[in-house]
Amino acid sequence: MLKWKILAVLGLTFGVAGMVWGYAKEKKAAVGFYELRIYTAQPGKRDALSERFASRTAAIFARHGITNVGYWIPQQSDPEVGISAENTFIYVRGYPSKEERDKRTKAVRDDPEFAEVVTKQEANPETKQVVKVHNIDMIPNGPYTTITLAK
Repeated sequence: MLKWKILAVLGLTFGVAGMVWGYAKEKKAAVGFYELRIYTAQPGKRDALSERFASRTAAIFARHGITNVGYWIPQQSDPEVGISAENTFIYVRGYPSKEERDKRTKAVRDDPEFAEVVTKQEANPETKQVVKVHNIDMIPNGPYTTITLAK
């Protein structure tokens, strides 16, 4: 009889431990939806574009619930993927889901400050900073990301 009680307690213990382990793994799984954005700036305007993001655009994104994951300046060119160290500006932004991305980026485009800071400037050939933009939608693959997205 004691043997069965010990086995029952062990079975219950391992069952609970398995559930806790599974829950912990689930909580660590990366969630969200990300965009890799690669901008080719007008020759000589990459630093001005970077400054526009630092001083105005990133704050507009954040105000609309877009997570500014990070901004980068490439240190070498890679013609095969279209990266020019002189004219490329790269950033990643994140969202809880693709649907939220669509809603939040629409809100940004409708924002009067964004219209003034970006849309109006990019429409004018004399002040235009961007030649082209590549956008790559991404989802996390694995539990090893440490990024926390704004809800």
